[in-house]
Amino acid sequence: MGNITALLQDWRSGNAAAESELISLLYPVLREQAHAQLRRAANATLQTTELANEAYVRLREQLGVDWQNRQHFLAIAATVIRRVLVDYLRARAAEKRGGGLAVMPIHELLDSDHPLGSDGLDWIALDEALTKFAKVEPATARVVELRLFGGLSVEEIAEVTETSIATVGRQWRFARAWIATSLMIANQPR
Repeated sequence: MGNITALLQDWRSGNAAAESELISLLYPVLREQAHAQLRRAANATLQTTELANEAYVRLREQLGVDWQNRQHFLAIAATVIRRVLVDYLRARAAEKRGGGLAVMPIHELLDSDHPLGSDGLDWIALDEALTKFAKVEPATARVVELRLFGGLSVEEIAEVTETSIATVGRQWRFARAWIATSLMIANQPR
C-alpha cells in the first residue's frame, strides 16, 4: 500500500496505467465502503456495485485534487459516497411524495458508538443536519461523515484527521448529541 501515494500522484498527472493499478487496489475498498453504507441505508434500492461505480465516476472527476495518501483518498471517497447516496434518495423522494422515508428513533443515534444501522434513518434529514453542523464544527462534522458514510473506525478516523483517538471519540459523542437534537427539532410538529 506504500505505493498508493505515488500512484495517486501519477493518476493526477494523467497516467492511465496508474489509474488501472489504483482501481485494482482501491476499488475493492470503495465497494466495501459502499456495501457498508447500503447496509445502513436499507431504504435505498441501490446495489453496492451501482453506488461504488457512481462514486468512482465522481472521484475520477476529482483529478485536480492533490491526493496525499490512501487515507486522504478514502476520506474524499466517504464524502463522495455520501453525496451519491443523498442525491439518489432525494431523486427517489421527488418521484413519490415522501419517498418512503421513515424517521429514525433518536435513541438509536445516541446509544451506539457504531455507525448507524437503522433502516428507519432519514438520510436526507441527516445530510441537512450534518451540513448545518459543518458550518459550526467542520472538524467534528468530518468525523461524522467519515464514520457514517465512510464506515471508518475511530482509529482510522484519528489517522485520517491526524488527531488522537480520544479526540475523535469526544467529537463523535458531541456530534451525535448535536445531530440528534437537530433531528428531533426538525421532526417536531409545527
